[in-house]
Amino acid sequence: MEWNCKKRRTILVRRIFLIWLVYVISCIIIPPLFHKEYSGKGAADENRRTAQERVLCIDDNKEALLWRLRLIEEAQERIILCTFDFRDDNSGRDMMAALFHAANRGVEVRIMVDGINGMLYLTGSRNFRELAAHENVQVKLYNPVNLLAPWKINYRMHDKYLIADDFAYILGGRNTDDLFLGEYKDSYNEDRDILVYESRPGEGNSYLQLTEYFKGIWSLSCAKPYEKAGSKGGFLEEHYRVVRERYPEAFTEIKWEEETMETGGIELCTNPMEPVNKRPLLWNRLADEMGRGKDILIQTPYIICSRDMYEELANIAGKAEVEMITNAVEGGANPFGCTDYLNQKGNVRRTGIHTFEHLGGQALHTKTILIDGHISIVGSCNLDMRSIYLDTEMMLVIDCEELNASIRSQAEELKAASRHIFPDGTIMDGAAYRPLEQGIFKKIFYGALRILIVPFRHLL
Repeated sequence: MEWNCKKRRTILVRRIFLIWLVYVISCIIIPPLFHKEYSGKGAADENRRTAQERVLCIDDNKEALLWRLRLIEEAQERIILCTFDFRDDNSGRDMMAALFHAANRGVEVRIMVDGINGMLYLTGSRNFRELAAHENVQVKLYNPVNLLAPWKINYRMHDKYLIADDFAYILGGRNTDDLFLGEYKDSYNEDRDILVYESRPGEGNSYLQLTEYFKGIWSLSCAKPYEKAGSKGGFLEEHYRVVRERYPEAFTEIKWEEETMETGGIELCTNPMEPVNKRPLLWNRLADEMGRGKDILIQTPYIICSRDMYEELANIAGKAEVEMITNAVEGGANPFGCTDYLNQKGNVRRTGIHTFEHLGGQALHTKTILIDGHISIVGSCNLDMRSIYLDTEMMLVIDCEELNASIRSQAEELKAASRHIFPDGTIMDGAAYRPLEQGIFKKIFYGALRILIVPFRHLL
């Protein structure tokens, strides 16, 4: 009798768990299927050209770390770091040590990390706990997992920027870890940041937009304070001395005018910041800007578009010459992006876009749009449905011929190491393109994944 009661309880518990699991999975998969629409034009900021802001393009991972260290060292009052991913690896520890030292000298430090990545990679870090416990440091996690509200799990903070006082900020596609910063890994992601220098501190249009955006997202109810639990044996002050010895060039005087180039103005464009299905405000703004051009180049790590996105790209390509550089399947770092591209190649070609499948030494993680000879759009937004409809994203629209020409020159090198797919299906290898044969196990894995991702591609 007792055994039968235990068996019934076990069966009941299993059924309850199964029902709960189905509920959670349904909450994750179904709501994002219903994309919101935004029929309005993505209007440009009319004040974009009224303020003087200068820029530096950062395409090298070591330089990306050095410039972050420089801004942290130069800050006297406040530092803001928002990042999708922050890890206690080599470059992450370098950043923690620099931030901790800044807090020691009285600088107010605010850090916001995406809730899922913060939970996965920071809760067990002694160094991060030491940093977060400092009296001058505040940390928040954006939309951490709440199993009582599983429908919110999909909505992530994908922003990546660092603000130093009111004189400079860095914004782009790099996370705060060894895949993107420093020279700590043989295999890494190539990416792009823009450093914006305020020649009139605190007055630049994009700086004002960015600080206002940060105030809004910091005050959201889904931005939860990180629990301060004491130092727990970190060694950040000691590591700061290591950083100074390793990177002495990060602690020298900066000649801002020589390092940066003049712009005609900069505009910050963003998605809505709340953790909900999003109106595609950023996508409409980007599409509107591309719709004004005649010569367009898109760089994106992967392409996972909705029907509406494909239609918009076709409309743009029908009026302009459009080229797109993305990772070749053989060398891409994101298996979901690679397999969706294999499934969607026909739809990509039908847009009329010339696609360049890049196969270089490292995977591309760059998100850039070049329009004619003067507009460059750089930031965190991938050409995928997650970036357009689910995550927070941000892009800088920069009016600068010198920057545009510099990025186009780099793009020509990427195109030379690419397989050119014409809209009619013709294929031409670039002068520096070297084919790479996929192994049999990768072929089998991708073949299975091409089928498995179909019901979930709107989440990728």
